[in-house]
Amino acid sequence: MLLSVGYAKTFKLMSKNETKPFGLSIHCSNDGKAAFVQYNKQAGYLALRLEKFTKSVLTNSNKQPEGYYYEWSELLGDKITGTYGVVEQSGRVTSAWYLRGKDGKKFELIAYQQTEADNELQKLLLHGVIISFTTSSLDETFSFKYANGKSITTDFGSLDSPNAIRSAYVKDYNFDGYDDIAFSLPDAGMGVYQTFNIFLYNPSTKGFKPLQEPNDARAKCTCLCDVSINQKQKLIYTSCRGGARWWQDIYQINKDNKLIYVRSAEKR
Repeated sequence: MLLSVGYAKTFKLMSKNETKPFGLSIHCSNDGKAAFVQYNKQAGYLALRLEKFTKSVLTNSNKQPEGYYYEWSELLGDKITGTYGVVEQSGRVTSAWYLRGKDGKKFELIAYQQTEADNELQKLLLHGVIISFTTSSLDETFSFKYANGKSITTDFGSLDSPNAIRSAYVKDYNFDGYDDIAFSLPDAGMGVYQTFNIFLYNPSTKGFKPLQEPNDARAKCTCLCDVSINQKQKLIYTSCRGGARWWQDIYQINKDNKLIYVRSAEKR
């Protein structure tokens, strides 16, 4: 079975028709990034490098369910030791397999049942750091666990709402060539936009630090709201609602990871 809430996923899989059955979990973002595999009853894990990702969207014309195809290379250091594939449709795994590198044997995998819960712990692996969090808006704690064993636990925004779901995104928010991690929840008011907590990766320190919220009197939005990026122009957009209007603030980000105000405009 697939646990799929927000933009983080856990595929819980087991071998089919094997004399010595085994189980495993694949953790990844919604688009297959920051992935790793962990076998049942084993403390260690192996990083997965995304090789292919395709998405089909439900439309009125083709009447096909939303579907995803993932393919990852399994890495032991810099060596590829195998390949995993998962096909998901309408939130369910319809096909999965593992191709073992040393002998080319292919194992068919099936999803197994589990109880989904709002406080289910989600995990991502980004730059060798395990990032753990829950998708429940009632739980604001998450942690970074580094390869040297150091673990940093901190808090981010929460909502007193049992139905709101926290989403996670893996993107290069400061345009330095390294993916960062962001989380979002609906705003605490009408819930019409998402408020973001963004953590930027520093390749020099090999750690993550939060991106500070904008602090410019000219800005229409006082938070990191509905954040999107323009990779080509290296711009960061935030959007919020003020009264009956929607506004968009545009920022650049400097080498010190500080947001530099560019302009604001009404969003139509």
